[in-house]
Amino acid sequence: MVTGSLLKRKDKWYAIICFNNNGTQTQKWINTGVSAPGNVRKAEKFLKENIDGYSATEIDNAPVKEEKLLFCDFLTDYLETRKPNIEEITYGGYKNILNQILAYFEKSRITLENLMALHIQKYYTMKLKEVSSNSVLKHHTFIRGALSYACKIKLITDNVTDLVEVPEKQKFIGSFYNQEEIGILLDAIKDTPIETPVMFAIYYGLRRSEILGIKWSAIDLFNRTLTVRHKVVPVSDNGKYRLKKSDKLKNQASYRTLPINENLYEFLLDLRRKQDENKKFAGNVYDNTHSEYVCVSELGKLLLPNYVTKKFKELLQSSGLRVIRLHDLRHSCASLLLHLGYNMKDVQLWLGHGDIGTTMNIYAHIEASRKINMLDGIQNAVRKA
Repeated sequence: MVTGSLLKRKDKWYAIICFNNNGTQTQKWINTGVSAPGNVRKAEKFLKENIDGYSATEIDNAPVKEEKLLFCDFLTDYLETRKPNIEEITYGGYKNILNQILAYFEKSRITLENLMALHIQKYYTMKLKEVSSNSVLKHHTFIRGALSYACKIKLITDNVTDLVEVPEKQKFIGSFYNQEEIGILLDAIKDTPIETPVMFAIYYGLRRSEILGIKWSAIDLFNRTLTVRHKVVPVSDNGKYRLKKSDKLKNQASYRTLPINENLYEFLLDLRRKQDENKKFAGNVYDNTHSEYVCVSELGKLLLPNYVTKKFKELLQSSGLRVIRLHDLRHSCASLLLHLGYNMKDVQLWLGHGDIGTTMNIYAHIEASRKINMLDGIQNAVRKA
């Protein structure tokens, strides 16, 4: 049986025709001449025509081009093949992982065909000296996915990562502020450039991308609701930093509508008034490009993700507060909700987790501490009886 697949190498699509050559599974590589990326349908048509054009006899007698595909070249092509179907920020993360893999494997020039589990195992062992086991697991996920794809298109017969020992995943326990620390932080952020994003993080537990993506159109001051439906994320294109605005959130549960209480209502009214005043005062200097967004500077520029993160750390240091990450305010919000008596399902919906399992895995330790209070309550009730 003759089968075939496509693979992008540098700027061209290659047709890979697989067939049995006197009992040996063999590959014939043909340069389609079709430019890549893009032009997938044209390349697929070329592949089909070539498969149909070969009979078993013709293939058996045809000269086979023995082209050894390097492991590094395959990984590079694999990521570019996946690029159209993944988020830019995900692509950036994979690109970073790929660069680390290439730095290790390029000198050895190991081919995909000759790659062994031992090669991957040695790479993981080396990386564990530099990064956490969770980071190595991300490398494993990428390599395993790539080799699964190679098996699918019949470049290899076995996925050697199935034979590799992977490190155990470290359970994440986020840092969080208690009620007293949150109160001090609320005082510290007043009238600072990051007051608004930090407020949203404290009260709603929003992700940074969700905070910076809030538009005035998502705030209904009449019905007093805030709808999370847009995000702003940093992406890197060949080392160049830029912002991507998107309505595609992390998961379906991320799209949520949350209430606005009296304090936040007054805060948002005052914020809108200040932004209108800044616009009039700055005149032509004011940047109206991002006027639809809530988190902007005094001159109307959209607050950059890295700027907010950096200023948050500086604020904590100057205020004498324990230094945590901006994302840890999300954990602080969840912790406070649990201590106030709300259950895991409530917290899941508030934070926009895709399933309650995620919430349970992250905040199970907080739930366990609450059970001590439950036990104390039972003991007190028994003593009074």
